[in-house]
Amino acid sequence: MSSLDDLDASLVEGLKNGDQASYKTLVTTYWGTLNYLARRLLNDPSAANDCVQEAFIKAINKINDFEGKGSFTGWLRRIVVNEALMALRKKTSRKEDSLDELMHEFDEFGGYAQAYSGQPVSLDVLQESEEVKIQVRAAIDKLPDIFRITLVLRDIEGYTTKEVADKMDATEQNVKVRLHRARLALRNLLEPVLREEAE
Repeated sequence: MSSLDDLDASLVEGLKNGDQASYKTLVTTYWGTLNYLARRLLNDPSAANDCVQEAFIKAINKINDFEGKGSFTGWLRRIVVNEALMALRKKTSRKEDSLDELMHEFDEFGGYAQAYSGQPVSLDVLQESEEVKIQVRAAIDKLPDIFRITLVLRDIEGYTTKEVADKMDATEQNVKVRLHRARLALRNLLEPVLREEAE
């Protein structure tokens, strides 16, 4: 068992026993990671802060449900994802389900309207540069909520298509279509970076 596992085991035990110091350790240890995830999903720093605070409250209230069979970090991340999705469902003032303005370089069949002359570069390669990581994050943030969340859950958080569909109250086919369109839009937004990296 690694020291991180030992730390989590000790933290969970303290939380189950109502130890106040463990509450503080929970927040200081996991705030940054969980807040980053919430910001990726919500694209709103204030809403992300609220989401993580709610997630901590829920985690503390449900700590006895954590049986230690999986990763404690994974358990916390699932709570944040659920809280973020609930927050997004409550948003009714803005309709953000169109990718039209981000898809201007793609034809009606989802292919490139203009040929891309550079060599394909995977996002894994792009992620090696800190400057490019910032550009990738910024491009993801430009995607409308439904597409951004689908992309983050499937490609970054590693949820299966079925899990994403269940969480988003959608069919697996809808998730696949959204993911395909989100990836195309992201590639469009990143085309200048892709060209530069391929040269």
